[in-house]
Amino acid sequence: MDLDFYDSELCLAENTPIRLRSAKGVRVICTAGRLWLTVEGEAGDILLAPGDSHLIRGRGLALLEAIGSGRARFARPVSRPARLSAGRLADLWRAGRDFVRIRSRTAALPQRA
Repeated sequence: MDLDFYDSELCLAENTPIRLRSAKGVRVICTAGRLWLTVEGEAGDILLAPGDSHLIRGRGLALLEAIGSGRARFARPVSRPARLSAGRLADLWRAGRDFVRIRSRTAALPQRA
């Protein structure tokens, strides 16, 4: 079963870590208690207090656990705008240049009455 944790708060117990797979780009937000986050590929562990958050940058496994008890929310990864290749940028520049050239030629034509 797949669970969607983005619209809810997760209650965590001490010594009961949860595994976060493929969490790159997810923001972990501590809403109560203290949380301990370890992310494979990121240096050091992260301790979160209420109101603190951490953006997971690593691609590896992340483990989240409460120190005592705690609660967490997760913010969805923000999608990045599509990147334009250098070739596509050149095509857009040429199209704009051609449009201006055609527009300036039609403006120079005598107007019909």
